[in-house]
Amino acid sequence: GDGQRVSQREQLLPLGFRSLWLGQLVSNLGTQVSLYALGLWLYRQQEQLAVFASVAVVVQLAKIAVMPLLGRHLARWSRRRVMLTANAVSSAATLLLAFHLMRFGESIALVLVCIAVAAAAEATLLLSFSTLIPQLVSPSQLGRASGLFASCDGAIVMAAPFLGALLAASAGLVGVLVIDAFSSVVAAVCTLVVVLPQASLERIRAKQGGGVRSAIAQLWSASKLRPLLMVNTVVAGVLAAVEVAFPAWVVSAFGVGRLGSAMALAGVAFLVGSQLWSRYWALREACTWVGLLRRALLVQGLILAAAALLAFQARVGALALIWFAGVSAYAMAVPLVLAALQGLWQVHVPPHEQPSLFAGRYALEWLSRLVALLGVGVLADHVLAPAMASPGWPDWLIAVAGPGPGRSAAMALGLLGWAMIVALLAQWRALGLLRNVG
Repeated sequence: GDGQRVSQREQLLPLGFRSLWLGQLVSNLGTQVSLYALGLWLYRQQEQLAVFASVAVVVQLAKIAVMPLLGRHLARWSRRRVMLTANAVSSAATLLLAFHLMRFGESIALVLVCIAVAAAAEATLLLSFSTLIPQLVSPSQLGRASGLFASCDGAIVMAAPFLGALLAASAGLVGVLVIDAFSSVVAAVCTLVVVLPQASLERIRAKQGGGVRSAIAQLWSASKLRPLLMVNTVVAGVLAAVEVAFPAWVVSAFGVGRLGSAMALAGVAFLVGSQLWSRYWALREACTWVGLLRRALLVQGLILAAAALLAFQARVGALALIWFAGVSAYAMAVPLVLAALQGLWQVHVPPHEQPSLFAGRYALEWLSRLVALLGVGVLADHVLAPAMASPGWPDWLIAVAGPGPGRSAAMALGLLGWAMIVALLAQWRALGLLRNVG
């Protein structure tokens, strides 16, 4: 009985981590909801999809742009002050935009500037918090902490579009912006109540990091970290592209009704995957996370590759059930993959090097997302669709892939699946080096 109580007490994450995590959850959710609402507002004002897409481009570029500064100096700065400053800047920019919209109406330039400021602040908070995790939890708790940190981002990506559209319709754009500003205040309060381990931070501040290019070069030269960097970058790009291609495929091929059912089912599956990590995998040795990462990525790659098959366009019957099972399995694997990646980064990068090296990691990750967001539409609409419409394809390929609405998006998903599989197999043996912890 005493041993069980000790085990349960060890599993309970420290109050400092829980407070910071809650603050960042509220703040990042507020930021993503307002960014989505702003994108919808811009689209309604201009009626151009390119304007809506410009929001995603500005967000990724702003995040990348702030990384060189943070990579060089974050280790020497007070993390509390950095996070409070980021919350204050994000809140001020959001309130400024809300005031301008109330008094003067639309201004696309100001909207994009405020979006960039909010995105840079969000990136600052993410890097600051992720590099604090080893200082806030014990080594045995890194698994659970990494799972919460990683699943938070995935849950926000899934929830933000729904909440953004809902709040924009009920509270208006200005109301959404005010809510976002308030979420930054909540995050600041959560940061203020945390007592950071000063002794550890003083030792960390003694090292000044290099730039982003230097960090990426250092990650690439490390035999353990290179496969992790490559897989992490590919996964980030594939997940971003799927966020665009999957809804396009489902709406074109099956209608809006199935998209709603699929997204609801995916949300439940995501929560199940998060619980699987928290209650089972997070409590196991870090060396076991490599095997989980390999299997989960292989399953996701095969599911995406199957999307290109005409057989999985069935609307009813057994194949439709298999289709929904595939959506569930893919979504369930997302938090497992993200948590395993985050946990392996935390374990294999020394805490005093994380501010610099994580800046390089995130810069490459966001660059991958940017390329994917810009490229998946071009791939589906301007490469695959014309290619599939041209004559001369073998009969067996037509029978497997088939024509019809949404097939170019489905083929794009299939190619993304093969990209994930190829990247995984190329690094399969190298990933095995991560089994050696320490």
